[in-house]
Amino acid sequence: MIDIMKKSINIPKIVSIVAIILGSLDIFRGVMHTILLEYAASNIAGLDLSTSQAADILMLMGSFGISNYITGLALILTGWKSRELALILLGVIPAAYLVGGIAIRFYSAPYTITGADWGGIPMMAVYMSVCLITFLYGLFKRAK
Repeated sequence: MIDIMKKSINIPKIVSIVAIILGSLDIFRGVMHTILLEYAASNIAGLDLSTSQAADILMLMGSFGISNYITGLALILTGWKSRELALILLGVIPAAYLVGGIAIRFYSAPYTITGADWGGIPMMAVYMSVCLITFLYGLFKRAK
């Protein structure tokens, strides 16, 4: 038990701070994907809501927003209560997005690409980079 405590102590506080900041960003993303759903779909993602699939598109974006609330709260709570769990989440998040991204590319390959802008991609690239860099830094410091 003492060994586990020592390992947690070696995890830098920045891991918790980053987890809480990213969790807050996820809550904001959840608001954009649910409460401001139509605005975000049209003006940020650049999706065409004049098609017969508009309701389906909004359903998918809204569902993603609900998961943003969950990951946001999970990041905030783990950042606040457990640096070790926050470190794990910061590694799991980019890994999950990598698996999901590969699956999406695989299954969408036979379909025509639309004119969607997906304006949130640059922010998500920064988000993933921050997750990964903080995760690797935390692992490095923990191992020292």
